[in-house]
Amino acid sequence: MRISILSNINLDSLAVRVSRSYDVYRAEGYGRWVQEITNSDSGLYIFKPKVVFIILDGTELIKGHSEEEYNMEIEENIRYIEEAISDNPEINFFISNLDFWTKTIKCAKSVIKERRVEFLWEENLLKLGMKYRNAYLFDIKSIIESIGREQFYSRKLWYLAGMKYSTKGEKLLEFCVRRSVASIKGERKKCLVLDLDNTLWGGVVGEVGLNGIELSDFKEGSRYKDFQRKIKEIKDLGIILAVVSKNNYSDAIKVIREHKDMILKEEDFVSLKINWDIKSQNLKALAEELNIGLDSIVFVDDNPIEREGVKSELPMVIVPDFPEDTSLLADFAEQLYRDYFYALSITDEDTIKTGLYQQNIKRSEAIKSSNSYEDYLKSLDTEIEIRRMSIEDIQRASQLTQKTNQFNLTTKRYSEIELSKMLIDDCFDCFVASVKDRFGDNGMVCVAIAKQKSVCEVELDTFLLSCRVMGRFIEDQIINYIEGIYRDMGYERLITYYLQTAKNVPAKEFFERLGYNLVEMDKEGNKKYMLQLKEMAVDSRKRYGKLVIV
Repeated sequence: MRISILSNINLDSLAVRVSRSYDVYRAEGYGRWVQEITNSDSGLYIFKPKVVFIILDGTELIKGHSEEEYNMEIEENIRYIEEAISDNPEINFFISNLDFWTKTIKCAKSVIKERRVEFLWEENLLKLGMKYRNAYLFDIKSIIESIGREQFYSRKLWYLAGMKYSTKGEKLLEFCVRRSVASIKGERKKCLVLDLDNTLWGGVVGEVGLNGIELSDFKEGSRYKDFQRKIKEIKDLGIILAVVSKNNYSDAIKVIREHKDMILKEEDFVSLKINWDIKSQNLKALAEELNIGLDSIVFVDDNPIEREGVKSELPMVIVPDFPEDTSLLADFAEQLYRDYFYALSITDEDTIKTGLYQQNIKRSEAIKSSNSYEDYLKSLDTEIEIRRMSIEDIQRASQLTQKTNQFNLTTKRYSEIELSKMLIDDCFDCFVASVKDRFGDNGMVCVAIAKQKSVCEVELDTFLLSCRVMGRFIEDQIINYIEGIYRDMGYERLITYYLQTAKNVPAKEFFERLGYNLVEMDKEGNKKYMLQLKEMAVDSRKRYGKLVIV
């Protein structure tokens, strides 16, 4: 990915660090960030970055001393930034808040200019973030607060080489740059799996009983309660929780259901695998039950032997080290979020994700009690709502293109900005579909993007379906609807593709099953298909749901 790092101080060494992973543009000489973002012919825009980081030092940016002077400087610089954001919707801009390394010496009753400027600057950045989809706050202030100015800045490097940040500070900035880019790309783990004894509470419940475990509002027990609070915050940001624990089920579930200081309740978990089975086997079963990849799981356990066992058997599962000092548990939870679950924004679907997965488990149980799979599909009372994509759908639609792997025919990843441009391009038709049934509402689960290539040919650029509704022939009804649109419009051919990846094997034979003609296939297994629209039978696909056109 192409990114750019602009600043009003020397950040060449940071750019070198980041360039190990990304193609990085930096302006010749520091302090030229305004010229770069305001000149449409600058090297920045010739480079065509996907992401631009504007990392600014407060001392160098704001020189005015009076309130009138620094307000004018803030307004001027914010205006430059907003024009760049507005004029370049295809670029994601991350703009840092401000920190003043050296504050003016003042008497006790003097107004501290620096704090006022920091507040006003961040307030303006938050407004930009609400106004523009491609504007984000780069929170350098939190990084500095987490380690302290003495460790973040380096006076020695500043006086010797004109570099303000210490090596430790730059490494933290590098991590945050990588994390922000990963979030733009939709790289986020899905599931946090937790042990119980000495992880969510102190002690072994089978030995000390319900009232003997450490879990309270004071002393040792409060560290575990604070840890649970942080885990709950992670869950509320769209991450699903599960338990894999070697324990007597009756002892453990009694704590979860009855202990007065439990923050995490039974309904917060999509699955509770509390038994004496090998943990790697439980994790495999959990991934299959939830229909997610093992590489989407982060497993937390206090026992180093159990951690090593999972690492050995399931190397694709993330297994972080558990803190030896349990007073650091709350910090550990925050680190888990930053390292594996960080998100730039969340959708409505994210906030109810646990319920969606719990519904899917109920559907799996319903399969077992049905006489046949067809009877099961009929019993679901599925309703499929299809509509043209609107501006309100873009955030979730972009998220689906970024994260859907299994049933994704081309695995093309689109940002919110790119989808916004497609909506106003007459060549593109963008569709989304939502699904609900007797167990609940799955929300938006499908994105389809078609491109009109000529008066007689249309190309299906993107077709994907969330894994949580796979196997119900929902995709058949949606594709049948899209085929019908272009047949009725007079198009002769629909061209589409299957671009093979390591994860989209479930979609490999989709178009063969629907009767498309295979036109080309390369040695990597990528395929091109064609359907003669006038030859297809109307409503020829399998139907197990009611189609609603909005």
